[in-house]
Amino acid sequence: MKGILKSFGMLLGIVSAIVLVGALTAESNDRIIEEIRASYSEKEEVRITPKIDNFIILLDQSGSMFIKEQGKTQSKAEKAKNSMTALNEHIPELGYRGSMDVFAPGKTLISPNEYNREMFKKTIEGLPKTGRVFGNQTPLGDAILELDSTLSKSAGKTAVLIVSDGEKNVGKDALQAARATHAKYPNVCFHALSFAENEKARATLKAITQVNDCVYSEVGELSENPTAAAQLARDIFYTVEVREVVAEVFEEVVAVEAAAVIPAAIELDNVNFDFDKYELTPKAKMNLDEHLRSLSSQSDRSILIKGYADSTGPEDYNQKLSERRAQAVYDYLTSRGVNPERMKTFGYGESQPVADNSTAEGRALNRRAEINPGR
Repeated sequence: MKGILKSFGMLLGIVSAIVLVGALTAESNDRIIEEIRASYSEKEEVRITPKIDNFIILLDQSGSMFIKEQGKTQSKAEKAKNSMTALNEHIPELGYRGSMDVFAPGKTLISPNEYNREMFKKTIEGLPKTGRVFGNQTPLGDAILELDSTLSKSAGKTAVLIVSDGEKNVGKDALQAARATHAKYPNVCFHALSFAENEKARATLKAITQVNDCVYSEVGELSENPTAAAQLARDIFYTVEVREVVAEVFEEVVAVEAAAVIPAAIELDNVNFDFDKYELTPKAKMNLDEHLRSLSSQSDRSILIKGYADSTGPEDYNQKLSERRAQAVYDYLTSRGVNPERMKTFGYGESQPVADNSTAEGRALNRRAEINPGR
């Protein structure tokens, strides 16, 4: 009997240690970390760890990025700005140091410092939508070599996110510059958020990422695809480790997810809201009713409810409005028999539009709610 009690005490110690490790891995008040944790069941202990120690965003502001092709509503510079805003909204604050440089001309916008999502958000918002086109070619190779001053002071693994269309390069050869930098700093990984529109430019950016087997992404516009933005953030910035303790048989199962696929959002075509409102419309309720069976069929899975707003009005107001919209969906699903303990709500304010906020149609689409099934 004493042996059984001793074994049980040891088990409780292991479980307590797992909980403590999970708590120490990241601050619980970070919205992204809370959302990642909420996507798993309550029986699973989730540990979120950084893949990197530092990152540098290297943004192309050469002339080709500012050209607005005929028939297109946005330049590549505008798309890059929107995509970086979306990516920034999915990067957890895990203590890595971040910085941001632009080139053509070269300038440091954020010096290396502990990553703070709000600081990067404000800097990205201040990026120009227009710039000099003619005579403003792309010194990508030179810009990569100029990272030496930052890399020489950076310890550990560093991710360099090149945001570029890869066109009209002048100066040092970009691929050779990446190889030389990697030879000097083996812990550097070059990732490309590509806005390339021709095969030569794509080949240049892909070759740079292959120097150290890193991520090449044809990002398009991440602001229109929150799931892709979240996955890209996971691919580059962090790892999720899941520990499941089965108390009945005193077993611990450890599963590591380096780049797990994020559950797709349930399409809620009619869960949109009237201007400055958070009450569900009859169409929204009908749409939710259609998904009740799928939401109720797997009672062990969590449900993430996300509310959004358009960009009209103050940002703080829109944040609270989006939270109320998520809560309205929560309350309705509860009234229809879905277990409230399975559901968590998140508000994203105006930060993740799926359509153009400059049009009435776009703003209507951004006043929405989404549901993500958890694990």
